[in-house]
Amino acid sequence: MDMETIAEDEKQAIPEFFEGRPSKTPERYLKIRNYILDQWLKSKPKYLNKTSVRPGLKNCGDVNCIGRIHTYLELIGAINFNCEQAVYNRPKVVDRSKQKEGKDVLEAYQLAQRLQSMRTRKRRVRDIWGNWCDAKDLEGQTYEHLSAEELALRREEMKRQPKPCKISKYKGSFDPFQLIPCRTFGEDVQEPFQVIVCAETLLIMDMHAHVSRGEVIGLLGGTFIEEEKVLKIYAAEPCNSVSTGLQCEMDPVSQTQACDVLSSLGFSVVGWYHSHPSFHPNPSVRDINTQDQFQSYFSRGGAPFIGMIVSPYDPANRSPHSQTTCLLVKESQEPSGPQKLPYRFDFLSSQDIPDWEQTLRRAQWIINKYCQTPGSVQMDRFFRKDSHLTCLEKMLSSLARYLEPLPDEEGDPFLTQIQSLFQSEFIAKQQKEAESLNISSRPGNSDDLLTFDQLMGEEERPQEGGRDSDPDSGSASDSSVQPSDTSVRDKQQHGVTSGLCAVD
Repeated sequence: MDMETIAEDEKQAIPEFFEGRPSKTPERYLKIRNYILDQWLKSKPKYLNKTSVRPGLKNCGDVNCIGRIHTYLELIGAINFNCEQAVYNRPKVVDRSKQKEGKDVLEAYQLAQRLQSMRTRKRRVRDIWGNWCDAKDLEGQTYEHLSAEELALRREEMKRQPKPCKISKYKGSFDPFQLIPCRTFGEDVQEPFQVIVCAETLLIMDMHAHVSRGEVIGLLGGTFIEEEKVLKIYAAEPCNSVSTGLQCEMDPVSQTQACDVLSSLGFSVVGWYHSHPSFHPNPSVRDINTQDQFQSYFSRGGAPFIGMIVSPYDPANRSPHSQTTCLLVKESQEPSGPQKLPYRFDFLSSQDIPDWEQTLRRAQWIINKYCQTPGSVQMDRFFRKDSHLTCLEKMLSSLARYLEPLPDEEGDPFLTQIQSLFQSEFIAKQQKEAESLNISSRPGNSDDLLTFDQLMGEEERPQEGGRDSDPDSGSASDSSVQPSDTSVRDKQQHGVTSGLCAVD
């Protein structure tokens, strides 16, 4: 601490010496402060109390103001540092319900509160229209000299002017879950690169999306060939998600682990995927913002970064095959429209043979995680009331489509193994849990058994703490797999779905 100067923090903490009082001047404050500091240098490491400094400060101020300066110096660690009697930097909060503490302790608490609330603040003043602004913004301005009536009219005009919307970048849209149709690349906006997706990626994304009524999320690994302008997606690594009340976000620990796994396999993180369980795979406003943030973060080295959305149970899609959208976000060229627009790739399927070991590892992770988790899909239910296929049979049919580009019967053993695992480790555990609750879960056992699409649209009272998200949110659920909370019904009424966010 400079013995010749007074810091701004000191003036805010002990303001009485800097308010123009004749008996309390800055010079007197400096004398008291420096004397206390000198006494501490002579007595340390022994504790310097207030009583011991008062005799040397006669006619310098009242006892209370000397005590306040002593307390301030102790709180910032200028004196009595490392002494057991001293409480500095973060004093304990005084419990007012106990017996009255000494006056010195109460003053120390009040001063500590004042110190902790002190922050460097910009000086704000009102402009000529009465609006708050930074004082520096008014420097160098030329003011119009208006009469009182002219000034009142000017203020009314300014009130009528529309204020910019901070809720959404999309004009006229305030719903972050509104679905935005993707545009196609063409002459106006050319496709920046070609996207090729391997069967291994499509298998895991689709399987992950099928097992949860809430949205799931994961990362995509691949390579980008700059010379050929080709982005090839080799793998999808499933991740955990966490609920933040309004949307799901990728769990940071799981995201880091997924990045490490993809890196160990020789891939770069070139995209992310998530599901729209029962809605069209167009991105929501929040999805577009998330994709834009991901592109900015992961594309720093010049590599592209795409997003993929999988929709397994869209009621408008009667086919057992899931719908998948591959997209990129680009700046809008329309000044009156939204700032960012989603563009859809017509991606190609690869004939590369999947890494069956890695694919099975990821499938086993999905089965173990979701087999008995609240919000998981009961795979032995019919997926539509007008279909004879169960959710498991529907999923296997959808997965088989991705194996068509491969050599004959290359993927048959994998599908057989997946079917066996789901029957023995997924459905069997769900049925055992249902039996313990005396609830039938097999298709056709009851006339009033609900199919998946009926469950997704059924009206139920909200469950406390639930979210339409990955089951990590931990909401309660019975074996009939009811919607997690009112957010599901709100999205169904609007025809929208929530996006997933992973960047702060």
